[in-house]
Amino acid sequence: MAARSIWKGSVGFGLVNVPCKLYSATDEKGIHFNQLHKGCKARINLVKRCSACGEEVSEKLGNLIKGFEVNKGEYVLMEEADFLNVPVKTLKGVEILAFVDAGKVDPRHFEKSYFLAPEDKLGTKAFSLLLQAMEKVGKVGIVKLTYREREHLAMIRPFGKVLLLQTLFYTDELRPSSEVEVALPQVSDKELAMGIMLLRTLEVGDIDLSQYKDGYEEALRAVIQAKLEGKTIQSVPEEQKPATDDLIAALMASLNQKPAGVA
Repeated sequence: MAARSIWKGSVGFGLVNVPCKLYSATDEKGIHFNQLHKGCKARINLVKRCSACGEEVSEKLGNLIKGFEVNKGEYVLMEEADFLNVPVKTLKGVEILAFVDAGKVDPRHFEKSYFLAPEDKLGTKAFSLLLQAMEKVGKVGIVKLTYREREHLAMIRPFGKVLLLQTLFYTDELRPSSEVEVALPQVSDKELAMGIMLLRTLEVGDIDLSQYKDGYEEALRAVIQAKLEGKTIQSVPEEQKPATDDLIAALMASLNQKPAGVA
């Protein structure tokens, strides 16, 4: 199925205007289940009803509206046109705020990934200029854009023949690590050296993430198929790994069982 854009606007690059469309860069995989009535095995209908009069409400019925609560039970009602007329520049345009080294951005900020591609042939030259200029200087762009009723902070970077746009959490949405930090004991030089040796046994030059699959999903599909065929599957006994205070012994045992042929 062809990719469908979720936003259309333009990227402002100085006085250069780049018409673009935004596409989702990921597809969430997994097994999805329906909720059923345990008695008759029929699907459950989730119906929205008014808490006051009990009337069914939905967008399809045309009797659903959004409201912002200003006082208990008192709302400012918002029509769809209100959201489309919010006075921000980023409603139909990507505003480039700065260019920066990617490594300077706190990794906690990253949220979701999207592709930003030219809207039509007329914008391909300007898009190509922006893409190649960013590749040449090795910088990423910090931008803002508005969609789905929110102004998003994001990062854009060259990704093949498109731009990868990654939305970012705002700083006030980040939780400090101090909330979960504990006092860490010192490790000896010998323990550190052996730990580094163990790390090196798993080191690779290039990583191919396509080799990793969702083992739980595959096993769950096997369980579903077995139930369909009236079979049972034996659960895998949980491997108990006792904690140890003797790091040297644990490190030595780990190094001794490393895969053959690994330096």
